[in-house]
Amino acid sequence: MACGTEEKLGAGAKVERAFERLGEEKAVAVEFAFDANAEEIHAALKDGKKNGKRGADGKKEKGGVDRESAGILADLKLHYAVVSDKPLKEPQAKGGKDRDRPSVAGRLTRKDGTVLAELRSVERKVYLRGDVKAFAGMVRPKDAKERSERRDFDEALKKIDEMPDSLAAVRNALKGEWVALDTAEFEELAAKKRERGGSSGGESSGGLDADTQKRVADALRKTLTDNSASKDAGKRNGAEHVEVTVPARKAAKQLSEALKPLEKQLRKAGKGEDLSALENAPDKDVVFDVALKDGRLSAVTFDMAALDEDVRARLPVTVGFQSTSVKIDAPSGARKLSVREITEALMRMVGGGGGGSDRPSNGV
Repeated sequence: MACGTEEKLGAGAKVERAFERLGEEKAVAVEFAFDANAEEIHAALKDGKKNGKRGADGKKEKGGVDRESAGILADLKLHYAVVSDKPLKEPQAKGGKDRDRPSVAGRLTRKDGTVLAELRSVERKVYLRGDVKAFAGMVRPKDAKERSERRDFDEALKKIDEMPDSLAAVRNALKGEWVALDTAEFEELAAKKRERGGSSGGESSGGLDADTQKRVADALRKTLTDNSASKDAGKRNGAEHVEVTVPARKAAKQLSEALKPLEKQLRKAGKGEDLSALENAPDKDVVFDVALKDGRLSAVTFDMAALDEDVRARLPVTVGFQSTSVKIDAPSGARKLSVREITEALMRMVGGGGGGSDRPSNGV
């Protein structure tokens, strides 16, 4: 009966209903990736900005992405997930009991499944792991200087096992094993700094929360349903596809609002420009390919070249969605990483790493 109802809906109504169902879910996972190979990404991004900045000599600075960086981008996937005790469209708890807080997770992987970095937040504890060797392995030395730097880096990695027991959690973190942070301890440290006038309160820098997830989903929904033209595009790979056409400038403005919470991360990984630049998108239409499975949102694919005039060739980006079988559990065996250990490790790095193996520390 339900399937018959879904089939009778028009193309636009199917997309609208899919987003409504997404908000009704208690868990969702989102995946971002370029749907392009290294050569295609390089062709799209190699020339940099049309209206780039000028250097001290008055010449326009060269921007763009080189072939190696294009290969790295082609091989990356960014995953994000939220699990809550209530539908995601409802306001999420920011305080109260730990079990009332939504669990969140973020993961950066290679397309072969290799995990480069991962974060999970479960009941006021944050769990982290990162593979330093895998990160380094994505970049190949180009000349004698870089080969020398890589040898120095490899030698430094060998010394991780020589770290004292007082830095066991730091040692684990550098080796790609799970470590746990007690957010209450770090919140207490931040409060002390505010009391000393060391830093302002402001918003937490701890990544995306469930409310942010909802803002992103709402902005994407508006992009695909407001003043848009939709048509059925057949079935492929077990999914029903709908083509949604909207004015590029309008879509770019709404997408820039959706991506606002990710701006810091995007600027570090991309061109370093403000997301408001997207609002200068070409004055033409852009087509979004929306994939639906059993009436649920499965993926949205669009061409960045239609939204950004600095992208010189077709550059498809796919945002995948999953709302079933999404779980976020605290990893087992995670060693606690304290403020004291982080402080001691930083002091050793600044001071050259000398000293005994288990010197007492006064902490913070």
